Amino acid sequence: MNEVVNTHYIIVASTDRGSVRKKNEDYFGVFEPESDEVTGELGILLVVSDGMGGHFSGADASRTSVDVIGDVYFEMEEGNPLDRLKSAFYKANKEIFELVGHGVNGMAGTTCTAAVLFPEFIHVAHAGDSRAYLIRKGEIEQLTIDHSVVGEMMRKGMLTKEEARNHPHRNVITRAMGLQKEVQVDLTESVDVWPGDAIVLCSDGLFSMISEEEIAEVISTMPPTEAAKKLIERAKDEGGKDNITIVIAVKKDS
Repeated sequence: MNEVVNTHYIIVASTDRGSVRKKNEDYFGVFEPESDEVTGELGILLVVSDGMGGHFSGADASRTSVDVIGDVYFEMEEGNPLDRLKSAFYKANKEIFELVGHGVNGMAGTTCTAAVLFPEFIHVAHAGDSRAYLIRKGEIEQLTIDHSVVGEMMRKGMLTKEEARNHPHRNVITRAMGLQKEVQVDLTESVDVWPGDAIVLCSDGLFSMISEEEIAEVISTMPPTEAAKKLIERAKDEGGKDNITIVIAVKKDS
């Protein structure tokens, strides 16, 4: 369990192998600049990646995505946060494809969701079906869309969210990092954040096991560290069929 507390946020991150998988192919990163000046300009970067077990070196792919995005985002000589996010995702995709996947389509892949935290708003970028949520006053809003077969079916009204959780094709991803030479990155710009709000990044090992309503209730009623532990325990209670990763960032009262 990792915990970071600063002027504006309490951030907790944790990952677990789950109850079925032999290894953990999820990976996360919490990148907080050392100087207040850089933090004010570029924010705090959170990343969650879920290596795809059906592809070679899923664990290497997820680790590479987090490490490269963290490096590129902060080390670029110029560029606003959104441009940096896009460049970081493109660079990570290239490295996974060429170095981990050996330049072969479909050899190595990972989902990836990132959020950049500023005092009053956040930016989100993602490829795949790891999610970002905003929880406010007990209500939960998904900030990302799932790049998956069941995600497409839900958007077409063919499945409910509850049906999607148990669908046999829920793990079939339609977009991810490293599977092709180039990746399309979805960006969500300037989502307002209020005191008491929680930003949640998680892999599908969490939301495929327990409902969004339960996620919202636990995070709204428990301190972040206890909430992260509780949610991982609940996902394992419900079967823990996949690796489980969660990052919670709670906006502190001013």
